[in-house]
Amino acid sequence: MRTNKRERNEIRSYFEAQDFGEITHLEKVASERAGGISHDIWDVHCTDGRWWAVTEPLNAYSQEDFKSRDVVLTFHVGLMIRIAEQRRPPVNEEAAALLPGGWRRWQQAVDALPGAHEAEDFQAIGVRLRECLVSFAAEVATDELVPDGETPPKAADVVGWTNLLVDALLPDRGQRQWRSYLRKTTRETWDYVNWLTHAKNARFEDAEFGIAAVEHLLTCATATFLRAARTSHRRCSECGSYAMGGERCRECGWTDPDYEEPPFVSLSQEELEERLAEPCTPSSDISTLITVDDAVRGAE
Repeated sequence: MRTNKRERNEIRSYFEAQDFGEITHLEKVASERAGGISHDIWDVHCTDGRWWAVTEPLNAYSQEDFKSRDVVLTFHVGLMIRIAEQRRPPVNEEAAALLPGGWRRWQQAVDALPGAHEAEDFQAIGVRLRECLVSFAAEVATDELVPDGETPPKAADVVGWTNLLVDALLPDRGQRQWRSYLRKTTRETWDYVNWLTHAKNARFEDAEFGIAAVEHLLTCATATFLRAARTSHRRCSECGSYAMGGERCRECGWTDPDYEEPPFVSLSQEELEERLAEPCTPSSDISTLITVDDAVRGAE
């Protein structure tokens, strides 16, 4: 099949980086689309063995393990699908809902990466990531964050709004390192994403790095919201554990003498009859297994 110098150099550079030995033969033997993505298959002979090189993204497979190019393509596509499915927001759905627009646009950038081929495509991913950060700023921007007498940052001032956010959510002196880290991370991520949108020589790795950087920033911001929302952090006076259940420490058994039972809510007969008016319909899915860990997470 016809190839160009750029394609051959890409394969050579990959194999040189993997240290598979000197290439003695290099030939593109097939090109096929799967799931809207074009995959090229190369037959590569090296001093250390024969390999299949399959693109989008580029990966190598020993011909001792995969005798047929059809089989190696099927495996490659399946592997890439599984990898893509694993690239989801690293927080649960409830936490991601704190920044829905930011996480949705980040996912769009992730989904666009496998189909990116040229520098312009990688720049376009940078644009998506920039929109992701601007969306994040819009979601956190409120008048309550702006100190009295100060001018609010502009709508797209991601760094400005993040600085105000951490000041509001993390006011204690003991949270100084967290504030500093999030401020610096926001500035570096914003600068990198803006560079990527204009990088005429952008490569796959540059876009992938941008996706990882924005993912990390959104994760840190989400964690900041969660930390600020958890105002109660009772600790055991004996061992320092957070594992306090009611008045008793689950780690060492210490009992808090100052613990007060929460007030008991008593229902009137009318309220009780109203709640019992609708029959309870149990689930028919009796095969569902709920582990102890699931129950604990549900209680939290």
